[in-house]
Amino acid sequence: MSESVQWAVLGVALIMCLLGLIEAGLMLHGRTVAVSAALAGANAQAALHAPANAGKLAATDIAVAGGLIDVQVTVTKNSRNVTVQVNGVVPGLVGWSSLRTHATSTRPLEGK
Repeated sequence: MSESVQWAVLGVALIMCLLGLIEAGLMLHGRTVAVSAALAGANAQAALHAPANAGKLAATDIAVAGGLIDVQVTVTKNSRNVTVQVNGVVPGLVGWSSLRTHATSTRPLEGK
């Protein structure tokens, strides 16, 4: 192959690798946001005398502020523990990719 064709192929390969690294970074960021939201929601709901929707509001606020879209928060509470599950979509760099992420956190209720 001629040198210019080699550089064209190499250039495309390098750009694809760079875009892949950026997509991986976005996915890791989305996962970190989901974990933080689940932890905050579980902490808020496990607090003594917490309102019924404190965990859901805290988790939703953090997930949306962190950039997740289509956020769904589920709070499950029993006599001893509270579990918060956060599901969301991490928007991709180029628009044709969006990856789902989720995280779960369980905390014991205060005063139990």
